[in-house]
Amino acid sequence: MARRPKFRKPSNLLPRILSGLFLIPLSLYLIYLGPPYALILLTIAVLGIFYEWMRLVFKSEFFSFTKIIYACLGSIYLGIASYWFFCQVEIPEGWKLIYWLLFLVWGIDIAAFVGGKLLKGPKLAPSISPNKTWSGFLCGMFFGVGIGYISSFWLVPNVFTFWGIIALALIAQGGDLLESKAKRWSNVKDSGSLIPGHGGFLDRLDSLVAVAFALALWQVIYY
Repeated sequence: MARRPKFRKPSNLLPRILSGLFLIPLSLYLIYLGPPYALILLTIAVLGIFYEWMRLVFKSEFFSFTKIIYACLGSIYLGIASYWFFCQVEIPEGWKLIYWLLFLVWGIDIAAFVGGKLLKGPKLAPSISPNKTWSGFLCGMFFGVGIGYISSFWLVPNVFTFWGIIALALIAQGGDLLESKAKRWSNVKDSGSLIPGHGGFLDRLDSLVAVAFALALWQVIYY
């Protein structure tokens, strides 16, 4: 009996690149313009991440009470991070700090993705995210911290120390793992499908949300 031919799963690399080429410049431009354009962009993103979080929680197999607890905790977490971003948008030069965070997180994500694909090696947390490797994690830390440190001289001089940037890079990667854990609850690959090649809003903003949440707490404690 003839064997059925095996077909490769279509690559999402092309739609990933095309959507990035369109969305990244658009987002940066709207953030730079400030209110009301940046507020509209931020509102769309916030509605997206809240919807996807609730979808992940209530699609899981947890008991109803547990779902409500996770929904509330997630809402607090996402709400604090979102409020921090709304505050930055209202500041005349708040775009500089948002730009810097985007460069930091994008540097981590790109380096982790490329480094993990090329170097492979031991898995970082196979029970949470089977595709993440230690090589990707270390590449993300190295290049992300480097980009964050260099760009800080231009965008946010004298705001973050080198060790502070390392801490934020670790938090960013932790946010990525947290969202991966949530996706395991409902056994889905992506939190959504609204961004071609990238999945949902949470898939792209998980690290950024974690960093914003940490900065919000830091500002409350030290200011």
